[in-house]
Amino acid sequence: MKALHESSEILRAVNVWDAMSAATVGALPETKAIATVATPSPPPTATPTAACPWTSRWPRSKLVDAVDLPVTADLDDGYDNPAETIRRATVLGVVGANVEDRLRPFDEAVARVEAIMAAANDEGASRSSSTPGGGDRAGWGPSHKGLYR
Repeated sequence: MKALHESSEILRAVNVWDAMSAATVGALPETKAIATVATPSPPPTATPTAACPWTSRWPRSKLVDAVDLPVTADLDDGYDNPAETIRRATVLGVVGANVEDRLRPFDEAVARVEAIMAAANDEGASRSSSTPGGGDRAGWGPSHKGLYR
């Protein structure tokens, strides 16, 4: 994944919902990486938990196994335990992630990011980046807030 980010070629990571959509998109020769949506489609018997839907009952491992490409995951806000969410995602084979701060109080957001980075480093991650929020979404502050965060 790092080599894809460093390449001069534009990296397109297509969001998929399940193993079937991952395999379909992953089969296209121009696909170099796969991304997940925050809530992939679970089978009817799956029950995600608020603490961490990245459990054996959640089908992301099948999504990762469906392709021979790097998979980066949308991990929402890290759920109840962001460090554990990162650890579980890594065990499933996810190689990258994005986690929202939900505009939590600054100190809380920093503590969550520190926990995420410690877990990622424990799992062998090599890099982190942050991009500012913006746009027309309700509740989003001006870009300078994103840069500060």
